[in-house]
Amino acid sequence: MAATEVLRGRSFSDALYERYCDFDSTFNDLKNGCDIVFFVGSSPKKTESGLVLNASTVVLTDEQISHVGDPNAVAISCSQVELVDISSNAFSDWHEISLLLSSLPHVKTINLSFNPFPIGFHILPIELQWPNLNTLCLNGSHIELDMIVELLKKTPNLEELQICSNNYTTISSNYNFQHKNLKRVYISNNNISDWQSICRLGHLFPRLQTLIASDNPLLSFRSDDDVNICLPYLHTLSVDHVQISEWDDIVALTKLPCLHALRIHIAPLLKPYHKDERFFLLLGYMKNITKLNGSDITANDRETSERRYIRYYSQQDNKPQRYFELIEKHGNLKPLVDIKICAPYLKNVRLIYNQITYDKEIDDRQTVQRFKKYLHELFQIPLTRLRVFYVDDFAFNAGVGWPDELKYPQRSLHTYNIHNGDQFHIDLKPDPPKPQHSTRPVDTTRLRKKSTNNNRTNSSTSSDDSKITSSIEESPFTFDSLQKLAQQNDANNTQFSIELDGIYPSTDKNIHMNKNDEDDDDLLLAAAAACTNIKNEVK
Repeated sequence: MAATEVLRGRSFSDALYERYCDFDSTFNDLKNGCDIVFFVGSSPKKTESGLVLNASTVVLTDEQISHVGDPNAVAISCSQVELVDISSNAFSDWHEISLLLSSLPHVKTINLSFNPFPIGFHILPIELQWPNLNTLCLNGSHIELDMIVELLKKTPNLEELQICSNNYTTISSNYNFQHKNLKRVYISNNNISDWQSICRLGHLFPRLQTLIASDNPLLSFRSDDDVNICLPYLHTLSVDHVQISEWDDIVALTKLPCLHALRIHIAPLLKPYHKDERFFLLLGYMKNITKLNGSDITANDRETSERRYIRYYSQQDNKPQRYFELIEKHGNLKPLVDIKICAPYLKNVRLIYNQITYDKEIDDRQTVQRFKKYLHELFQIPLTRLRVFYVDDFAFNAGVGWPDELKYPQRSLHTYNIHNGDQFHIDLKPDPPKPQHSTRPVDTTRLRKKSTNNNRTNSSTSSDDSKITSSIEESPFTFDSLQKLAQQNDANNTQFSIELDGIYPSTDKNIHMNKNDEDDDDLLLAAAAACTNIKNEVK
């Protein structure tokens, strides 16, 4: 990439100053001929050496850094720095990367992950060396393995290499190079599917002790390579989320002479088994494992798992060789009696509703109220109409027990002494009766006149002005109105009497007529009082 394009981003020296310094002047004013030492976390002190960070770690992630800037100022400032994290930046030129590594002579760990490194091979200068570098992180950088090997040639004391998420599919055997000191390799989340590529890593790093190769679609742990030669010192292996499907692949791992820590949770091979079954089967096969999936294996864990392994395969037709080895160690064990111990508070009962029986397991520690709520949700029955009857199956069949209705909401079910096989009958309360409406016709004229009478009486308690106005404009108690009222009352009395004759033939008509006469007298008295009030108010 052209230098002008590289320089579009920020420089490492500027980003370093802006993150860790607190001066008002610019970095160019401080980096040369400066009499200031900056100690992170303490006040600045004067010296003739320049700007120095009194810190062991520098983190400048996601800062759009694309070039070094002033390498001399970086070397002075980071003279005490041992870890630099500049992941997720914009380094894309090998010259700038080489210059940066040369400007950090005391750095032991550097994280260059997720930088847009150039594609292709770049030969680094022969004289370039980074002897102090211990850990190199190049995750998500998509650097080709040939370029990785070129970098390894410049880091003779490197012990840890991280090259995850780089889309590697295979590892070649034509590098003609071996790194004698590399002990830990992280190569997870790639596309390596053959175990032979893993063995080639062993040829490339003969002192390899820890290999993290999870999230690779490895189909097998077997190859033609002798693992005693290619992976003689490997003691920790992580191969989680792989695609193995046969126990022979697990057997192949037992040939690794120093392997004692294994991590494998998810694989098609283990999918049919429960967690505890996976544990004792893996331990049964792996006789030298001392740590499985992060858990230390005790002597008791080992013995228990091996004995379960024997009992498991004693019921299988195809027995592995490891089964006979364990028979010699523990003897021929008989299968354990399968005893199912259920919790005493769980009861298997029958729920009967609409002549249909449902077998359910219930907890007799719950209350009647909670049990009814469960039945409400199960059968979609309104709680207000739900009735439940408990039937002791044994007592009922013996003729000494009867259905017992669950009436008390806060009573616990266990107080009914429920047994397995007992029954609960669910019933519905009848619908509440609908209100009965009378078929007798309503005398709307009479009700209207009573309502008018009441309104007129109430209006007499209002203010003087409102009394006069409402009485004059709305009062129906004129002479003509009273005559009409008397005529309507006569008609109503006749109609009411006739209706009563049809409904109650034996009813004494005089009683009803007398009652109507009393009502008429009340109406006339109220009308007379209203007229008197109107007259007084007009005066």
